[in-house]
Amino acid sequence: MKLTRLLAAATIIVAMLWACEKENNSSRTITEPFISDVHTSDCHTNTDKLAAKDMTTDSIIFSWADDGNSLQVTHYNMMLDCGEQNITTTVEIEGNVVTVVEHVGEQGLTDCICLYDNSFTINNLPQGGFTLRIKVESLYAGTPHQTTVFEETINHQTIIHQTITHQN
Repeated sequence: MKLTRLLAAATIIVAMLWACEKENNSSRTITEPFISDVHTSDCHTNTDKLAAKDMTTDSIIFSWADDGNSLQVTHYNMMLDCGEQNITTTVEIEGNVVTVVEHVGEQGLTDCICLYDNSFTINNLPQGGFTLRIKVESLYAGTPHQTTVFEETINHQTIIHQTITHQN
């Protein structure tokens, strides 16, 4: 009888602790950054104003969205193989570094190069200062290759619009 009461009491205590832990976990709101509004242009022609301006330069231009937590980014003049429009854009955060990776397909499969623009919005950015890192990941002969094209410390309160140019 005493053993049964002890087991019953232990079961109730474990159930209460499990319920409290479950309640605490469900009340947490995780606001991880995420990417939305991704748009990739067609291949530029020599009549495109920005592309025609400088055919060897890609540029990162960004500005804060009206909500104050989202950054609208455009990567102009990404130099890729012709026909490459399957660019996927992902984001991850580690500490105070927000890393965006623009994933492109297998490079070196065609004999021509095109310039593309990739625009996207990064949502749920951390408050205060953080480092924004943008990388382009592509495959060369089946091997992934990442190049950092932009890295800048951004202060949430003060930067409104900035253009950074990266020479290829």
